[in-house]
Amino acid sequence: MEPHPQDLLSAFLDHYSSKIILGTMKQPMGIREISKEFGIPLSVCYRRVKNLLEMGILIEKKNGKRTKYISKIDNFNAVLNFEKNEMFITLNADGKTYDLEGKIVEG
Repeated sequence: MEPHPQDLLSAFLDHYSSKIILGTMKQPMGIREISKEFGIPLSVCYRRVKNLLEMGILIEKKNGKRTKYISKIDNFNAVLNFEKNEMFITLNADGKTYDLEGKIVEG
């Protein structure tokens, strides 16, 4: 899995994406279910789920014609040092722990 630290940070700082990640940590949910449960417009929900799938944060669980999504993340901690423009992220996913470092703002 090991996504880029800036992608993770942007996903967790995004209001809708963070709701989707947190809402699917314990149980798989369908897009309509996510939309209704968290008050996310359906079209926005589709886009955010697609992005989270591409980043490897969500996985699809298919059951016949129904598709549900579940977060691969079990735990997430981030420390941001704005003075040094550094971020340190510890992430538990897929039964592994990932320690990631990166710049808050590239450039």
